Amino acid sequence: MTLTSVWRHLVRGVRRLARPAEADQDIADELQHFLDQATEGHVARGLTRDAARRAAQLEVGNLTGVRERVRASLWENAVTTLATDLRYSVRMLRHSPVFTVIVVLVISLGVGAVTTIFSAANALLLTPLHGTSDPARLVGIDRIESRGNGGMQASYPYYTVIRDRTRTLSGVAVWAKTNLTIAADGAGHTVYGNVVSGNYFSVLGVHPALGRFFLPEEDSVPLKYPVVVVSHDFWRVSLGGDSSAIGRMVRVNGTMFTLIGVTPKGFNGVFKPIVTSAWVPLMMQRIVRPPGSILDSSSVSWLWMFGRMKDDASADGVRQDLVAITAERIAEGVEPEWMRHNDGIRLIGLTGLPDDARKVMLEFMGVLFVVAALVLLIAGVNVAAMLSARAVARRHEMAIRVALGAARSRLVGQLLTETLVLFLLGALSGLGLAFVATRMLEHIPLPGGEPLVLELSPDIRVLGFALFVALFTGAVFGLSPALQAARYDINSRLRADSRSGSGRQRIVSNALVVGQLALSLVLLVSAGLLLRALQRGQRVDPQFDMSGVTTSALKSASWGYDDTKSRAFSRTLRERIAALPGVTHVSYANALPLQWDNSNRYIRLDDAPVSARKNDGTTRIRSGIVDVDYFDVLKIPVMAGRVFAKSDDENAPRVAVVNETLARKHWPNGSAVGHTFEFDGKAMTIVGVAHDSKYATLTEETPELAYFAIAQEWPEEQTLMVRTTGAAQPLASAIQSIVRSIDPGLPRPTVVSLKEATSSILLPQRVAAFATGTLGALGLLLATVGLYGIISYSVSRRSREIGVRMALGARASDVQRMVVAGGMRLAGVGVVIGLLLAVGASRLLVAYLYGVSPLDAPTFAATCVLFISVAFLASYLPARRAAAADPLVALRAD
Repeated sequence: MTLTSVWRHLVRGVRRLARPAEADQDIADELQHFLDQATEGHVARGLTRDAARRAAQLEVGNLTGVRERVRASLWENAVTTLATDLRYSVRMLRHSPVFTVIVVLVISLGVGAVTTIFSAANALLLTPLHGTSDPARLVGIDRIESRGNGGMQASYPYYTVIRDRTRTLSGVAVWAKTNLTIAADGAGHTVYGNVVSGNYFSVLGVHPALGRFFLPEEDSVPLKYPVVVVSHDFWRVSLGGDSSAIGRMVRVNGTMFTLIGVTPKGFNGVFKPIVTSAWVPLMMQRIVRPPGSILDSSSVSWLWMFGRMKDDASADGVRQDLVAITAERIAEGVEPEWMRHNDGIRLIGLTGLPDDARKVMLEFMGVLFVVAALVLLIAGVNVAAMLSARAVARRHEMAIRVALGAARSRLVGQLLTETLVLFLLGALSGLGLAFVATRMLEHIPLPGGEPLVLELSPDIRVLGFALFVALFTGAVFGLSPALQAARYDINSRLRADSRSGSGRQRIVSNALVVGQLALSLVLLVSAGLLLRALQRGQRVDPQFDMSGVTTSALKSASWGYDDTKSRAFSRTLRERIAALPGVTHVSYANALPLQWDNSNRYIRLDDAPVSARKNDGTTRIRSGIVDVDYFDVLKIPVMAGRVFAKSDDENAPRVAVVNETLARKHWPNGSAVGHTFEFDGKAMTIVGVAHDSKYATLTEETPELAYFAIAQEWPEEQTLMVRTTGAAQPLASAIQSIVRSIDPGLPRPTVVSLKEATSSILLPQRVAAFATGTLGALGLLLATVGLYGIISYSVSRRSREIGVRMALGARASDVQRMVVAGGMRLAGVGVVIGLLLAVGASRLLVAYLYGVSPLDAPTFAATCVLFISVAFLASYLPARRAAAADPLVALRAD
């Protein structure tokens, strides 16, 4: 029988490889049968039985190697080998519990960091709207300028044209946010709601949990069908989860509505971050979103539009279709002139965030993800260093296994499996950390007062991401130590002193530590820059005084007030608050400073220089609506003319106050006071020029802006602003009491300081500074542990050398100096490389650095000092232990 036939016979003889014990026994039986036959053959040729047995064994070769090659030749080998390696890996890790716990902890910190950021991005940007069917076919529709600038919502007539003429969308729907006050069983609830087209839910593909949604006739006749749909949470919390609530009458903004349906659990409308509690049909707009009827107005763009693409339609085809319809609409001459600039269409995925918010969120999440990835990289390098050290400690074991016939590829596979087990355990722990971290983020109180909902918890996609990250990083950082462990010469490894090591091993270990140090320095510099930007942003002068100002949002439209009643309420409230002790000025505005809308409006400046105007005589501005004393409340200087007066009421000629930027650009050689411009078809006379200030962001380039008198342009929402010389808390209670005394049926208003109300302007900087600071500290900790570990390991391997030095007269201080110098050399190289990397990485943070240079010298210097100090401590501790060692003990050590 030849070796080839034996090989084939063994391969055919293995039938139960999926059962490792039985498969190994089958292989052993086959090999024993071949050895017996070969022995009998040699005995027949005249050899003694002992000589025949030795000849047969030499003919077969190493039995362990034969068994390994037989297993490798079978397709079932992958399952069996994996099962064997997993059992062996678990057994080896159980024998090293301290090593296992430390490695898993390090991995979990890295994987947890990236998984937390990915989980947040997944929830906000990737997860489709809950409860919708085939969400990939849903698209948001924005009107934009043909050059791609700006963006605007749709008027109702424009929406109906798109809905009726489109050939590529199976359905088009619209919605708008509105404030609602819902009273059921005598209890009033102030909520955010949506006014929607009747096909809103059908286009989304959402089905009711209870009752029904809107019928076609409820979307066709104004004010005839007062019906409302509420969210599952509102039904459960405010209506007690009573199924008989369907058909009940509830008061919505002062008008009786019939509750007809409940949305499915988890459905929060098209704009995910805002808690939406109720939906009413567009035909009830005059009740829930006054003033007046705007359903027939082409000049009021107030609706967000989305649609469902037909199965055979593409995004480009839909865009071309809607652009053509828009061009037809403009050509018909029914659109206001200022809307004709918006002749383009932008399609966006309907993922729960508007396009501009999604772009900002993508950029912000990208920065945080890069920072978290650096922590994962540091953790991976740290683990690679520990695995390399462990490989040296196990070199004798590897040599014996090779000598017994184990193939080097088999050893590499076994060691990689062991590493992947560690990373998978770390991934599960990291997923747990991400779950805890996202739960904490969900409950962080956010400024602004709006009912925000953040559902960031990991889902199946996040689980898959965490496992992929673990397997990928495990393969990357585990391959080199595995190859290193299987690369040594057998004889040298069997003879080597247990404390000896190669120079290549030291170079690899040092390189890994330097890499950790460099990456952690990048994180610390980034955190320092963002912290400096946050501090600088808090000191930026907004060009108005927010100290001593208390604010409250008054949503009179949601109380069922018409303009007349709302104006009367505001006058009474103003008079009573002005009479309070310590109150110096009271005013109203349509929005708070630093929260003004970034949307653009157009005015026609007929008497301004041609160079300052567009070809059609219009210019783009921003606008705000403010009341008497607004400039006194905020202490904004008026540079020319006057401010608004009580005489500037709805019966007086229209007036405006412009900012310095608008006046300087259009009337550079004279005063803007007395000039006129056309806005929304009305002539406006400029009566004053106010000092420039910040309107939307702290970093904005000052826009051209016009203030309009609130009495002449009464908004549906008013924000109360009160300047006082006293504390804000007593004033808050007084304002709430006065509001309830004027109308006991009103919900209690929220009263906060202007500083608190506008603190959201620095929210991205706060979050980024906190996240990078936390991750930077974590990276520094990992790098410090890595430096400490490599120096401690080096000291332990050089114990005999240190003993000889001390026996020959070296002092303890000399030993300390030698060890510390080695650690500081590594730290120095890490600092140099880290600074070079930080210079490039800081460019990614420019958008978040308020008034701080990406190469801010104080930040770089302070970070380096901190870094060197920590590195010195990590080097000093093992140096001190080495200097305290007994030379005789070190010389006798094996």
